[in-house]
Amino acid sequence: MHIVRTVSGTLWRGIVVGVAYITAMILAGILFGALGLIPPANGNVTSSLLWTLVAGILLGIFLGPLAARTSATRRQHVLIWAAVIFCNIGAVALEGAYFAPDLVPIPIPVLAAQQFLAALAAGGLIALLFARRDQTAAFLETLRRRSWLSWVWRFLLASLSYLVFYAVFGALNYTLITEPFYASHAGGLVAPAAGTVLAVELVRAPLLVLSIVLLILAARTTRRRVLIIAGLTLFWVGGIVPLTLQIDSLPAPLLLASAAEIFLQNFLTGVVTAWLFWSARTATAPVSDDNTRLQPLPA
Repeated sequence: MHIVRTVSGTLWRGIVVGVAYITAMILAGILFGALGLIPPANGNVTSSLLWTLVAGILLGIFLGPLAARTSATRRQHVLIWAAVIFCNIGAVALEGAYFAPDLVPIPIPVLAAQQFLAALAAGGLIALLFARRDQTAAFLETLRRRSWLSWVWRFLLASLSYLVFYAVFGALNYTLITEPFYASHAGGLVAPAAGTVLAVELVRAPLLVLSIVLLILAARTTRRRVLIIAGLTLFWVGGIVPLTLQIDSLPAPLLLASAAEIFLQNFLTGVVTAWLFWSARTATAPVSDDNTRLQPLPA
């Protein structure tokens, strides 16, 4: 019975998060459309809205249980989960604007604003419905334990790891499977110039790392668990959820191949990021709202 209550509780809360996500997307679309910033919708709008709702629910049922086990204040919870959603979905949308422009006709600044509002709504509901009320400050204290230079080189190295994984597994997947789909422009796909691809990925890499940094810093668990959580979060939110939105647009073989590629790229990036940012001292450190001076961690 406990398992049934847990599953049902996660499901209904996930559905509420999904409804909040799609509602924010719709309201933002109406607002920007009235301002002439978004072109009229084409294709099967009903199907698109349905899959957007499913994507929002997938966000809720995955991130919600993580929120229940994360030490942070309510405001920090909103920031953590909004960052996870916005940076991941935003990074995918940025890539889509260049790799499948027919599927992403909205200008990038407008698309970013729409995604930010949706991420904020979903993050707020995750914090409200899943986070425990007795949580206290977390990652701000953790940030004080290292110098800014120590955090910067970790951030840059984690971003570089994504670029390496992207180059290796992206080239492998393109050579073995996806090249014919790009050649035939299936689902509106195009193959941008190498310089464009590099420029896009140079922006995506730090966005993906930034999406999980606060989550890692707020974690109070073992290194192994943090590595798995970070990797799965990047794969789920930055892979499964965006691919769900393209079910009606892209061929099934391409979706499956892309899922495998994204898993290798994003999961490994999450593992590297967690390895660089996690510390045994932060995993067991007391968490409080006071301004007690904390001992710095070694760089």
